[in-house]
Amino acid sequence: MIKIFVTGDNHFGKKYGRYPEIKDKLIQSRFDVLEDMVQKAEMEGCELFVITGDLFDNIKTIKVSDVKHVAGILAGFTGNVIVLPGNHDYFTGDETVWKDFENAISSTEHNITLIKEYRKYEFDTAEEKIAVYPAFCRSKHSKENNLGWIKSEEIHRDGAINIGIAHGALRGITPDLKEEYFLMTEMELSAIPVDVWLIGHTHIPYPDTLEENSDAKGYKIFNAGTHEQTDLSNNTEGNCFILTIRKQGESAEVLARKYVSGKIRFYDLDISVKPDRENSLSNAIKEAVKDKDMNSVLRLNLSGSLKQEEYRDRSSIYRELLGGFLTYEINDSDLSEEITIEKIHEEFAETSFAAQFMEELIDNPTELQMAYQLLQECRES
Repeated sequence: MIKIFVTGDNHFGKKYGRYPEIKDKLIQSRFDVLEDMVQKAEMEGCELFVITGDLFDNIKTIKVSDVKHVAGILAGFTGNVIVLPGNHDYFTGDETVWKDFENAISSTEHNITLIKEYRKYEFDTAEEKIAVYPAFCRSKHSKENNLGWIKSEEIHRDGAINIGIAHGALRGITPDLKEEYFLMTEMELSAIPVDVWLIGHTHIPYPDTLEENSDAKGYKIFNAGTHEQTDLSNNTEGNCFILTIRKQGESAEVLARKYVSGKIRFYDLDISVKPDRENSLSNAIKEAVKDKDMNSVLRLNLSGSLKQEEYRDRSSIYRELLGGFLTYEINDSDLSEEITIEKIHEEFAETSFAAQFMEELIDNPTELQMAYQLLQECRES
């Protein structure tokens, strides 16, 4: 039996230029989570700590101090660490980041293996022999995946636990409309006689049904996703997987559960409001964020309309209700002030065509808003 801790798409070196006021906190959190992951893997008794690609965000501009920091954390794991280059940190031999990484680990005791060749890598644990078949990236984009050499390899089903590790998109799971990210299919992977596949590239976990406190059976292909959310478009908690593999002869049983590793969350929230109460906006925002940890980044996309006072006071409402979060963004271009008879008469002569036309629409807020905007544009032009 072996236990494997699986992570990937860690993207150390990510700049977070969108959030200058908190970028240092976001960067540090990724390191803190990696330390927690190594501790968790030790506590679980994992023999392998596998990184399925994109440990680093790019190949050229990662600070040497950051590379050393990552290497130092990984070197603290007492089992074997396997690092697969992904499409962001691909390996050909000339990449600055990997030269810095190898320099960093050469100065310390470690069990880190950086995958650099398309060949079988063998590892021994106290109980098992392990054979690893890697499909790493040698470029950022490719119409073809790197499984070819493994398909032609003679893989003995017994005698070792066979592990495939690959970086690339999964058809039907990863958005890859141009098919330029080493696209693989589940059928293609399943046809290769390894006991388990560990995949990187997709930032959300697959399968997405795993639980923290119970093991699941029946899966062979695992993509852990990123260990900490990277941005607003990445809708995940920040996850890793813990796998237990038991093998008898040619048959392997794989048990899997997730570990929620992320510390900082990003939420992209759509909120629609109606001017049915004086505090509609406040109530809607409170409801939307009531279960959100304050250690979060928020973007609120607001639509609908509000009574005049609340609409004009909305900036102070945002500050009051959201100021305790790490940071927040507001997109309220689709939010408007309620159009009332009084507002119409304030801006248009009561006997004008425009005023009378809008009064006819007073019971249809959507059409009234469209008419108001159109008439305002006509008046301004």
